[in-house]
Amino acid sequence: MNLAVRIFLMVLFYVSVPGWGFWDSLAAKNNQGNKLYKEGKVDEALSKWRDAQIESPDKKELHYNIGNGLYEQKKHEDALNEYEKTLDTKDTALQAKAYYNIGNNYYRMGKLPEAIDAYKKCLDINPDDEDAKYNIEFVRKKIKENLEKEGQDQRQALESEEEEGAGEEREQAEEKEKNKEARAEEDKKAGEQKEDEEAAGQEDKKGEMSKEDAMRLLDAMKDDERDLQKELRERQGDGGYRVEKDW
Repeated sequence: MNLAVRIFLMVLFYVSVPGWGFWDSLAAKNNQGNKLYKEGKVDEALSKWRDAQIESPDKKELHYNIGNGLYEQKKHEDALNEYEKTLDTKDTALQAKAYYNIGNNYYRMGKLPEAIDAYKKCLDINPDDEDAKYNIEFVRKKIKENLEKEGQDQRQALESEEEEGAGEEREQAEEKEKNKEARAEEDKKAGEQKEDEEAAGQEDKKGEMSKEDAMRLLDAMKDDERDLQKELRERQGDGGYRVEKDW
């Protein structure tokens, strides 16, 4: 049996055909519901089965069939509730089918361990159910794949966090290097400015006269003054200067 067929069987429902020995209105409605279900007319099938249930509310086969219809409508919680009402039946074949369909229902709900448990209970009753055996292995493989995917997602998330951390460290290192270069440039400019100021100060000092030089210059000026006074006195004694009269 190829994989495609087995996957189809995994979700295939058994439709109950009650072994009622008389054709009364209850059996007729149930059979009509079965026929409509096989034709894909799920809503109409449910209507027939529920009409029949009015006459026999505790009929296990009706609960089972209604569970099938609810499953097709993706009403999984309601479907499980109907299947569970069939489990205390004395019909072991119906009980095994109910467990099988409960397993399918759990699988669709994403409750994989519960699905496996239901398939195992089906096998406890009917060890020869090859589809239940296959479904157990199928679901186990699915669980393994999910765990591997979760582990891969976690590794990818961790790697992403590490890459983000490394990127932040690189940015911090680059920013630190930029700040270091900027401080070095500022220090260089400050040093050059200081050198220029010191050079200008030295030039100014060169143009200034020291105190000793000023004293010597002052003494020289005094000596020249004394010499000039002396010369003037000597010339006046010799009559060397002429005095003009006013007009």
